[in-house]
Amino acid sequence: MVSETRRPFQSDVLPNAFCVVVAERRLLKNLAYHLVGSVGVAEQVVIETYTGWYTMPAIQQDRIESPFTWLVGTLVRICIGLLESSPPRAGGQTADPTGRPHVADPPPQRWGPWRAAPVL
Repeated sequence: MVSETRRPFQSDVLPNAFCVVVAERRLLKNLAYHLVGSVGVAEQVVIETYTGWYTMPAIQQDRIESPFTWLVGTLVRICIGLLESSPPRAGGQTADPTGRPHVADPPPQRWGPWRAAPVL
């Protein structure tokens, strides 16, 4: 029987491409969260963004110079679409039943400065 020398397994070493994808996804999710204000909706937006990328024909992907820029732009467009189609949020301008515009109550303060926001 031949004894095979194996390199010890290092659990803290991940392939570089995997680390890039994880960091990219985390950044996209944080951006979506700060745009839409919901962890669940942010996750759905990220999934929809990646679905758009991975279902795109390869020839169309090859024409895109910066995939990350495309992902961010698509994510922002999806978030804006969601915000435009949702009911007015607190602090935004609305109309009362007589049609006169008024400003809604200010949004409740969920946390302090942006640095205190949860990291996803």
